[in-house]
Amino acid sequence: MNIKATITTTLLLLMFGSASAKDIYALIKNGEIDEARDLLSQQSTAQQRDGNRLFFLALVEPEGEKSQNLIEASLNAGVAPIYLEEISLMLAQYGIFKKNYEKAGETIGDYLAKFEMGQYTPEFYRYSILVDEKSNRYESAIRQADRFLLQYSKEDMVQWGLVDKARAMMAFDKNIAARDLLIKLSREKSGPGVSAALYLLTLDAAERKRTDDAVFYFNLLREAFPSAIGQDALLDKMSGLGGSSQKEKSADQRTGTFYSVQVGVFADIKNARELAKQFEKHGHKVEIGSKNISDRKYHVVFVGRFDSYETAASFEKTIESEHDDVYQVVAR
Repeated sequence: MNIKATITTTLLLLMFGSASAKDIYALIKNGEIDEARDLLSQQSTAQQRDGNRLFFLALVEPEGEKSQNLIEASLNAGVAPIYLEEISLMLAQYGIFKKNYEKAGETIGDYLAKFEMGQYTPEFYRYSILVDEKSNRYESAIRQADRFLLQYSKEDMVQWGLVDKARAMMAFDKNIAARDLLIKLSREKSGPGVSAALYLLTLDAAERKRTDDAVFYFNLLREAFPSAIGQDALLDKMSGLGGSSQKEKSADQRTGTFYSVQVGVFADIKNARELAKQFEKHGHKVEIGSKNISDRKYHVVFVGRFDSYETAASFEKTIESEHDDVYQVVAR
């Protein structure tokens, strides 16, 4: 244990004789895990059978299954009521993670019955939508999403409700309406649902092998939310597209006067210029063009002017390997 942990533990023991449940819980919430573990290890044999202690051990346990077992043991031993909501949250999340949707559904139902106005009620309604979706109860999931949108008017909650509804609709093969919802949401200036909408649009386009759309939405996601999770997974999904679809390639070869590799699409011209500088080292002409999509102007970075599609595609593979990214050959 580090010096800070030793000092913190010693002070607590000197001040209180033995640390209270409140003290240990505060340490865990503040991220002082080593200090919390040390205090837990120093408790008496009687205290070690206490439900609160078992719950705290679950919070500092890094392995999911062991943490789950400790949580269930804490409930059997009798845990303080103030921790019951958080325990329900963890049980629901673990059930969803393990794809045990029946068990997760039971936990969600129990929570909503006991804590109608609980601190996690919005999250549990969203979990309920997800469980219905994953259990192939798509119509129920969509209805729940509509009720969620009627109940919550706060902007963040509205965006999450739209994301949940669109995702359930896509699973129910209502793709056109779902895309319309996501496209509208992706154009919002801010909010937690914007990055989720761009992610789902990218994933949907990749699954439909719509290379143009997939690259477009992925570039917007990466530009606006560079730290958003899931980008590596999207890249893996898109890497199997192999550039434009065969239909798109044929059209390019008939109508294109020359070919370039499109390496980025940006809403902000400054970001387009920064990327353009990175590709100047490859010795090919780098240009920034523009395109209007749904009344919005975007800036597109093109590299090279090649006489044949094959030459451009060969260059595309080279720079994809070097930059660990997915690009696209386009006719211009």
